[in-house]
Amino acid sequence: MTTIYQTKYLAFKSAKSPSGNDWFYVKRTNDSLSHDSAVVITTLVKKENGYNFLLLKTSRPPLYAENKAKFCIESPAGLIADEDKQENLNSCIKKELLEEAGYSADKIFIEMKNCSTSSGLSSETLTYVTAIVNYDKLNQTPVDDGGIIVERFFIQFDKIHEFLKQTKTESISIASATVCGIYFAIERFKQIETDR
Repeated sequence: MTTIYQTKYLAFKSAKSPSGNDWFYVKRTNDSLSHDSAVVITTLVKKENGYNFLLLKTSRPPLYAENKAKFCIESPAGLIADEDKQENLNSCIKKELLEEAGYSADKIFIEMKNCSTSSGLSSETLTYVTAIVNYDKLNQTPVDDGGIIVERFFIQFDKIHEFLKQTKTESISIASATVCGIYFAIERFKQIETDR
């Protein structure tokens, strides 16, 4: 493999495809063999009307620059060991949830590791996490991540499918990682309810 160009967070690289041609791709610079590139934290917060999914409305330059969408619907997420090279998965989950949502989780479930985001484009892999917050009380004021996070909002657990189906406009995209995380969280929540 060859590094063509590198920034603080991304490297543009090439490797040989099975046919012997150059295949160009992007790699997260924090990525290592010991951990995934990033974590996606699907968060359920208990409110008066029951558990709600916490979602973020974001403004992502790659989407609006290419006229794909003005906003994106996402879950709290973050790169593992991007600033602190000693950071592990658990500390990253706690840090990102606190920074982006303002919450501390009462329960954290690791759902799946080593999930490719777009294997033809990037070597990035994700860990999917479900976080349960039993008390709707912020532990700190969340950050807007340099203006990327535009809004935080909640969708009731039993209305999430309806929300996903209705959010089909040219101005809003839904991150595939968020859709996958919601699937894992629904399955996890069903199991929690069954075990009670």
